[in-house]
Amino acid sequence: MKGIALETIAYFMIALATIVLIFTLIGTKITPAVKNAYCNFVRGIRLILPLPSFMKPPLPTYCEKNVTVYLETKFIETDDSERIKFLIASYVIACWEKTGKPDVGQNILCYELVLKRKPDIPGVSKDDVNSTLVSEDYQDILDWKTDDPITDVKSIGISYNSTSKKIEVV
Repeated sequence: MKGIALETIAYFMIALATIVLIFTLIGTKITPAVKNAYCNFVRGIRLILPLPSFMKPPLPTYCEKNVTVYLETKFIETDDSERIKFLIASYVIACWEKTGKPDVGQNILCYELVLKRKPDIPGVSKDDVNSTLVSEDYQDILDWKTDDPITDVKSIGISYNSTSKKIEVV
């Protein structure tokens, strides 16, 4: 009887270790909801392991991040293209500082910018905003997915894409 119980426990531990290994290998490719469940599972396993804390395996980096970012709506009341360019770049940098720099590991919508007036000619283009970002030492963080150039009243989304690890202007 004792042999069967110990053998069953050993099989259970091997199966559990295999599941954890599989999740670890594919952990960076799964959706945020499954990542959250996985992180809770790993935290639970770490709690029940009868080991000192310095010997327990570390959590994956995306489990350690506890960043909460709420969508903010900002209204841009000017029609000056230079000012609009500067404001878009500012909100891109702010979103990057909250989500991309620490790499929160999930897609997050940071800002909705509502242009109340039509930008003056020639409008606001990706290159305009990118030149402002480069001058502020934020190279290669922008992924422009909206009209180029922006020449009309519209709503612009600024979000972090965890797959490309860039800020998207949508």
